[in-house]
Amino acid sequence: MHRLALLAVLVACKSSDKAPDKVPPPSAPAKPAPPSAPPIKGPHVDPTAFDRTCTAATDCVIVKPASCDPCACPTEAIASKEMAKFDEAAGKLACDPPDLSVTCAACVARVATCEAGRCTASDK
Repeated sequence: MHRLALLAVLVACKSSDKAPDKVPPPSAPAKPAPPSAPPIKGPHVDPTAFDRTCTAATDCVIVKPASCDPCACPTEAIASKEMAKFDEAAGKLACDPPDLSVTCAACVARVATCEAGRCTASDK
């Protein structure tokens, strides 16, 4: 009987000698990704085909790539010197007549900025 009690004490001591399992610290909640623009449907002008170099934000302008979509918003930045070329390309798009019964949601205001010599668009 004493041996059984001694064995139980030894087992209890042996298990308490173990280092406690390390629990990883709680991780910070992941930041939600900024909302991305929905894919462009239908005819559009590819803004990546235009120069985006700049030295100041005034060298940049926000454009609407989905020129055929009356509800599309200006979302991309290009160099302002490219605006005439962009307008020309948009004018060549074969757009369907707009559906005047559609009510468009308000656009998120975007501003053109110059970051590291490249025009970018950011939320106001």
